[in-house]
Amino acid sequence: MKKILRLIILILIVGGGLTWAFFFREKDDPNLIKMSGNIEVVQVDLGFELSGILAERLADEGETVSKGDLLARLDDSNYVLQVKQAKAELGYAQAVLDELEAGSRPEEIAQVKAMASQREYALKELLSGSRAQEIKEAAAALDQAKAGALAAESKVALAKADYERYHKIFESGGISIQAVQTYETQMDIAQRGFEEAKARVQAANERLHLVKEGPRQELIRQARAALEQAEADYELVKAGPRKENIAQAKARVESAREAVKIAEKRVQDSLLKAPFDGVILAKSAEPGAYMNPGTPVVTLAQMNTVWLRAFVSERDLGRIRLGMEVEVSTDAYPDKKYPGTLSFISSESEFTPKSVQTFEERLNLMYRVKIELSNQDMALKPGMPADAVIRIAQ
Repeated sequence: MKKILRLIILILIVGGGLTWAFFFREKDDPNLIKMSGNIEVVQVDLGFELSGILAERLADEGETVSKGDLLARLDDSNYVLQVKQAKAELGYAQAVLDELEAGSRPEEIAQVKAMASQREYALKELLSGSRAQEIKEAAAALDQAKAGALAAESKVALAKADYERYHKIFESGGISIQAVQTYETQMDIAQRGFEEAKARVQAANERLHLVKEGPRQELIRQARAALEQAEADYELVKAGPRKENIAQAKARVESAREAVKIAEKRVQDSLLKAPFDGVILAKSAEPGAYMNPGTPVVTLAQMNTVWLRAFVSERDLGRIRLGMEVEVSTDAYPDKKYPGTLSFISSESEFTPKSVQTFEERLNLMYRVKIELSNQDMALKPGMPADAVIRIAQ
């Protein structure tokens, strides 16, 4: 009797389950197109157009910046010097033109001769190279950086020895895993400190080489050319003005003005500013590092407007069009819906990435789409998984 009763109960349970599945289970709505993907943003690696030593980085990871904010700057001492030289050349060129147009007087001839003497002295100063004191200071900085690197390396060795010793004690049951993890963390911190110390040694070594090399050949070339020009101007003023000489002097004034603009632009180019509002995703260089043109300093992401990169099947491709409204949700904020707009539909089919769809769907050809989303609160982050739903009008 008990067996019969159990059989009846089992039949009722199975029958009830089948009834619920047939009448009440949620069916896929044919008027909904569902997609999944990841949040993407516009991000750019920012670097300088010039080369030089990174003097300061003012932005760190995670910081929000506005368009025009100063993010980093190079050591601009050489570029500032070039501006001063260019302005001096402009002033001198204008003075020569004024003298030619007014005619040469004895005091004017003496003035041009004095300028030639000053430029001869400036060239000699550049050719003499860096002062011994500057080289001595750079060498001392390198020694200090090397000493710091040795100390950091010793800390790494000590931290590694502590970790290995306490890990053996843990394996024998003497201490907890939390204690071992503490020593592992200390070892990682010591290793990062050693890497930073090595970077400081490299920067100090590069600085010493730059000081030993003395002034850049470009500055020496400019000084030599300025001296030759001053000597030619002296001969010109002594001989008195001619029409062709006045025309040449006017051209030289215009050339000097352009040189000032170029030199001032180099000073501005030594400043790295944010091209748009955004968030710093990563930093790639530290102060003291030698930067080549285009070498990334920071990575900046535009977070106010993001998009969801997703895929739609071929059977649904004909049901969607650009400009359609989309509803997007994320696992991080399950109760919040983000309104979006379908802004891109690929014209070429491809296989869906493994991270997005099921195995069966990955075997099918899909079409990539982009859904533009407003992200004023910056809650949506790059790489965040999200789901999208498009409602098709009946």
